[in-house]
Amino acid sequence: MPPRRKPTLLAQGKPRTLGGTKRAWRVRLYAPGEGSTSYQVMFRSPTGDGKPWERVLRRASTETEARDIFARAEAALDTATETPARADVRAARTIRMLAEEYLKDSVARDKHPRTIQGRESRLNAHILPTVSDVPVTKWRVEHSRKVMEKGSQTIFSTRGREDLRGQLAAMRKLAWRLGWLDRSIDPLDGLEIGRTTVLQGATTHYVDSRLRPETRQVRAMADAADKLCGQDGTDPLMTRLPLFGTKIRVAGFGGLRLGEQNALRAIDVFFDGGYLHVNGSWSTPRHQVGFRGPVKNHILHEVPLPGSILNNELLPRVKELLELSTSATLQQVINAQDIERQRRADLAAREPDKSVAWWNYPIPPEDEQWLFVDTTTGLPVKPELHNERWHRVRTWVEENDPDDAWPRTIVYRNLRHHAATKWFHEELGESWEVVAQYLGDKLTTVLNHYVRAGEDALRDSVNKLADL
Repeated sequence: MPPRRKPTLLAQGKPRTLGGTKRAWRVRLYAPGEGSTSYQVMFRSPTGDGKPWERVLRRASTETEARDIFARAEAALDTATETPARADVRAARTIRMLAEEYLKDSVARDKHPRTIQGRESRLNAHILPTVSDVPVTKWRVEHSRKVMEKGSQTIFSTRGREDLRGQLAAMRKLAWRLGWLDRSIDPLDGLEIGRTTVLQGATTHYVDSRLRPETRQVRAMADAADKLCGQDGTDPLMTRLPLFGTKIRVAGFGGLRLGEQNALRAIDVFFDGGYLHVNGSWSTPRHQVGFRGPVKNHILHEVPLPGSILNNELLPRVKELLELSTSATLQQVINAQDIERQRRADLAAREPDKSVAWWNYPIPPEDEQWLFVDTTTGLPVKPELHNERWHRVRTWVEENDPDDAWPRTIVYRNLRHHAATKWFHEELGESWEVVAQYLGDKLTTVLNHYVRAGEDALRDSVNKLADL
């Protein structure tokens, strides 16, 4: 019988002595041998525990795939990263497995629980039902299109579709980073979503001025909440939130997010400085107990408030929380706050985690000094209950003060837009840089939300033409 011919060597890498061998070795690529249809890539790979490296064989059905494995093996050995996995391992790495890694990565990067739950919801509703069994190595643009087509059946807003596409892009980036998908393959290349019609000079994130409530509407809602939720209120469903009117004013004239409003405590009010120290956010993830977590973007910020809100509404509440008499002076309140902050700072200094300070030292929620609570639970109100009470107040204003009625098209969180534009920028005359600091946002975000290029020039032109 004639000797069997050896497979043809197609490529070989640089000489290496990795793995404890004295004799140099190379990554080699062979053409299919006699009686075979598989290309072969041979190299060495670490086994762990300090043992000598073992020889590894990777097979491929095409020369293109084999050369890709060859290139990745060379790159992995150059950068001391993971070498190409076996074919069965690559085939087992499906979109479902990538989704699990994506959620783990979100947790490892300390994403907000609500953010993680939103990502999980998009996975379960749109991505996994469509492409869960597709191997990541075979993920292509047609699979991404199927996901978007399924999403369009229930997602009607452009922003929602952008979020879904953004999640696919994040998963693609993770697949590249893990080495599960070759970087030359882009499964979103050519995937387009409908463009949003934008106002001249505005960005796609611009908040239309019609969605920014007027100051008279903010005051009307707050006054109505005082009446319905205060001590003289007759509806026990409303009186569960006794300072709801004050909370609306804090949102409308301070620009705090709902989670930041709920997380406010007695020690976060600086009466001598006239501002709030915004340093946390109250979160209530689904099927979990609420907790006080970091402020959005981990940006601590200070927000000035009108003296009438600080002294007439928040001061009595802080006295109550600090167990001071109603006749206590302002200086006595400030002293009590300083003592409590210092107590927490001393406790934080004993913690091994040096990021813990007076403002984020963990206190059991039931023992915290919350400004705004649900009297039934003694904790900050859940968003669902908060919104239900908000609509009750809105309906009352609509019936009893129609001239100042709150438009149904404007949601509660748009109080923040009022604070940014009508109050901080227009009423107080603050620059957009200062407004961004008060909101705890980046300047580019604030400009994208509230500024139209050429708006002032347009207004001047209209005024000049009015008399012509």
